[in-house]
Amino acid sequence: MPKSQFRKGDLVRFHFGTRSMQGEIKEDRGPIGVNGRHLYLVEFRPEAQSTSLSFVELPAEELHSVEDAVSIE
Repeated sequence: MPKSQFRKGDLVRFHFGTRSMQGEIKEDRGPIGVNGRHLYLVEFRPEAQSTSLSFVELPAEELHSVEDAVSIE
């Protein structure tokens, strides 16, 4: 089994509709996607000034690591 690319707490960027979003990995769901794609649960704020949080499950190939970023909490 391939090694996980991201770990819980890692900050990532991803496309959500037409927007680029930043979020935090909350859970490594493992290779449970179609054809064994590795999925992650990502927490993010849908609007920059929003106090509510949203979650989305995304495959590893749609996530990009964010270096030297500030946590969303």
